[in-house]
Amino acid sequence: MTLTDIAAPAATANDAQALAVRVAALLPARNDQPWTVEPYAAWWSTHPAARLVQAERALILVTGSGQTEVAWEAAGREAYEPDVRLASVAPELIAREVLRLVLPVLDDEAASRARPGGRQVIGRLQALHEIGWAIRERGPATHNHVGLHANSSVLAWGTPSGVRFAVSMHGTNPVCDVSVTGPVRAVERVLPLFLPMPGAETPRYPLRRIRGRLLRRLASHLVQFTAVDQLQGEGGMAFGTGSGPYGYAAPALDPAARVRDSTPVSVDLHGVGIDLLLSRAGQLTR
Repeated sequence: MTLTDIAAPAATANDAQALAVRVAALLPARNDQPWTVEPYAAWWSTHPAARLVQAERALILVTGSGQTEVAWEAAGREAYEPDVRLASVAPELIAREVLRLVLPVLDDEAASRARPGGRQVIGRLQALHEIGWAIRERGPATHNHVGLHANSSVLAWGTPSGVRFAVSMHGTNPVCDVSVTGPVRAVERVLPLFLPMPGAETPRYPLRRIRGRLLRRLASHLVQFTAVDQLQGEGGMAFGTGSGPYGYAAPALDPAARVRDSTPVSVDLHGVGIDLLLSRAGQLTR
């Protein structure tokens, strides 16, 4: 028998809880409440599982055969199947995808089940205050103001690298829109924080359909992480897939102008969860 014939040992309940503890440590506390871990047996699997709990939110992690399945629970919603399947048991990757793909959906569904009223407006302001506190702890001053649309609020700040952020929340929607403007080199460093991990292969000719030097430069960077597509008419560029944050990059005023690292660019991100912003506060203040 060779070494390649020896199967990897099966995961145990202790392994699942240990993985969940490491994932929980990578998820931000909300309202000073950290995530806690407890034993669990998933309905849909015989593999070891664990449950992560934070107030009324809960995540189910099932691990086995080098894969991880994640499901979410909230008041009135019990998990009967996984919401996300990941070909990894690395805590950092699991936490990244939970922040990008799972928690925004959980919060959005929980908000849709809640009764309308002033409490939801306060919830929006509290969420922006929590994000603002995390930003101010790292140095930048923040500014709150009323948004352009009815029942919308905005939190804005700038960084030493010249990037300006504006986080907008609308009505009872707990998912954020994020405006990112500044020098293209600095913005390029920010955008991957919201996107999937780089793919194994980059398309050989990703830029043939992208017009304008600024957008072509931005596309050459983003295509490592996600799909890019030129928009007809206005000439901007969309990026992102059907799940997780997605965005739009505005075209340059002069598409033929030479692009330098300091050339300004404006990008709008949508579908960004509060937890993702809190977890990235350190990188969003540099």
